Amino acid sequence: MKPKSTSKEIDVNEMAISFDVDSELIDDIRSGKVKHLRIDICDDNQNLVLENVEGNLVLDVDELPNTFHGCYFYNEGVFPYIIKRTLNFLVLNDGKSSCLTRIIGVETTPGTRFRFQDDGKGIKDPKGDSCIWTIDFEVIPVPEKPRTYLMRWNPAISSFTEQDYKDKVANLQNGTFRLNWSIREWEEARRGDIFYMLRTGDNKAGVVFNGQFTSDPYPLEDWAGTDKRRMYVDLICTKPVAPNKKPRVSMQKLQELIPDFDWANGHSGALLSDEVADKLEKLFC
Repeated sequence: MKPKSTSKEIDVNEMAISFDVDSELIDDIRSGKVKHLRIDICDDNQNLVLENVEGNLVLDVDELPNTFHGCYFYNEGVFPYIIKRTLNFLVLNDGKSSCLTRIIGVETTPGTRFRFQDDGKGIKDPKGDSCIWTIDFEVIPVPEKPRTYLMRWNPAISSFTEQDYKDKVANLQNGTFRLNWSIREWEEARRGDIFYMLRTGDNKAGVVFNGQFTSDPYPLEDWAGTDKRRMYVDLICTKPVAPNKKPRVSMQKLQELIPDFDWANGHSGALLSDEVADKLEKLFC
């Protein structure tokens, strides 16, 4: 299935599959009431969800019995497949409208388990029972016109240290990691908006990763230890540069190619104009 792009920031061709759902589910996804979509791997969807290399499913097992289909392989409770690396989005359709969602997490669990037969000679069970695997996608809706924010990070003064960043990058989950971060211009921010993280204060200054807000803004105590309250958002962080590498877009390049914005000074959580956001997106890609 190849749905058309519904956002200028995202080309979902070859990166999404579509599902027909009730309008109520779409409303719940958009409101945040529902954050997970669960499906059973079956003959109809396995090639859309699972990695396919040269026509064969990739299995992390020594051998695959040829008496039943691979998608029913139990493998002693360890998921024996690889989720497609290019599967980043799910499109939900209710017949009247559609909702584009980004996949931000995946969990796999054995579903219905059963035994299998082999040419009438009894039970063969080399890796445990066969079963129908269940895939749980954690998703976040992608707004048709998401706002773009610039978050700032100075490792010398931030509660999020250089070592914290190294630990996050070393333990990525599906190529991502998660944080919460203070946001100054929070009034219009919403779940699904886009951000870029600008490192400041040292010779590695520049944009080091991007991502989306996975929550609406909420108040918490000040990370700096003062008595005032700050507003925060939860982040899903993608495309992080390695800690020992140069930023994806250097401060120098930002200042040269987008000179109308003050990159060197400002607060974390600055709402960018569409013009600046478009230019930054092109530089970051």
